[in-house]
Amino acid sequence: MQMLRPAIAIDPRLFGRRMPGFILGTAEQPGGTIGEDLKLFATTFAIGFLFVSVLIF
Repeated sequence: MQMLRPAIAIDPRLFGRRMPGFILGTAEQPGGTIGEDLKLFATTFAIGFLFVSVLIF
């Protein structure tokens, strides 16, 4: 998952708004796909399942 909005702002009034490309240094990337989110969910679920299984045994 990618964050499309900056976490900090040069000017507090700009917090949560997109910064111009010349400040960030890169062009905007297109948003993530459902496939990436599904992969992240599956990986998190699998790691959590293994962690809980190890705790039980």
